[in-house]
Amino acid sequence: MGVDDLLARADRLVEEDDVEGAAALYAEAAQQGTPGAATRHGEMLFHLGRDDVAESVLRAALAKGEPDALDWLSDLLVETGRGAEAALLQEQADRALRAATIWADAAGDRGRAEAWYRKAVERGEPGALNDFGSFLSEDDSRREEAEALLRQAAEQGDALAFSNLGGMALDHGDPEAAAAWLRQGLELADQTGSTALLKLAVAEERTGNTEAARALYDRAVADGVTDAHVTRARFLADQGEPAEADFLAGLEKGEEGAHYYFGEFLAANGRVDEAVGHLYQAVEDGSTAAHEELALIYQSRGAVKAAEDHFKESIAAGWLSAIWAYAELLRQEGRGGEVAALVPEAQRLGATAEQVEELTR
Repeated sequence: MGVDDLLARADRLVEEDDVEGAAALYAEAAQQGTPGAATRHGEMLFHLGRDDVAESVLRAALAKGEPDALDWLSDLLVETGRGAEAALLQEQADRALRAATIWADAAGDRGRAEAWYRKAVERGEPGALNDFGSFLSEDDSRREEAEALLRQAAEQGDALAFSNLGGMALDHGDPEAAAAWLRQGLELADQTGSTALLKLAVAEERTGNTEAARALYDRAVADGVTDAHVTRARFLADQGEPAEADFLAGLEKGEEGAHYYFGEFLAANGRVDEAVGHLYQAVEDGSTAAHEELALIYQSRGAVKAAEDHFKESIAAGWLSAIWAYAELLRQEGRGGEVAALVPEAQRLGATAEQVEELTR
């Protein structure tokens, strides 16, 4: 079989989800010296979960000068918990924006990430202004810097920047401004499948435009937007309409927050035993919000120790609301004298002087 036939057959097998067969053909093409085949072989091995072999193949491909091997090797390193190593590889290749993203998202080094974002912006790398602005928007103390960068990106026609500006406005309680930014972004470019649809739906809902919100949620589901089922389910539940089918679809698709929000929905509808299972699954999936919901359930059942444990987990994770709920539990149990010990935690989590006074009242 000629090289072109090998590659064509391998590509067809990928389309047919026969990754194992494709890997074998790419390996054969790589042995024949076909450019790019080694990278594709490594990619297939990565998809098959053969990380050690995939890493060896991708490193060899990178050493031979196959450019696409760098990103696949970086992805593998991130997936296997070696984000800093992946970022360093991108630094060595002088790829500023990719290095910044990995430092921020996979390695958790915001200082190093910012340095590389700045380099990417200085060089005019596509998307750098938006990505740097989005990165800074995660820090409330740098909101003005973030907004300035995102506005600059929007002026240059970056549709993602409009979406991010809309998201910032939503987060800071201005749904009207959010809707304006989001509509501009959606008009600027085809964003089929974009989460901007969901953000605009939320903005319309918060401004009381229920039917406009409904249409946008429906469109997001039809377009296959990430997390659209769970988000529409929450909207339907708030409207007092049947929502369970969407929650179940979200669970099946593995949408973010599906177990937590379904658990919350079940608890609100008196199906507490079912709710507990979903909330514990949410905790296992990394949700910290589920602890407070579990604490309230246990408190209602008189299981004080379990409730306390979950309140403490919630507070440790940074949920200010859990402090007030825990204080109420302590008072109900005749342990009001312990509430004062919660004040430092409340202050650490950003409680105002008025909130602290209310807590100890």
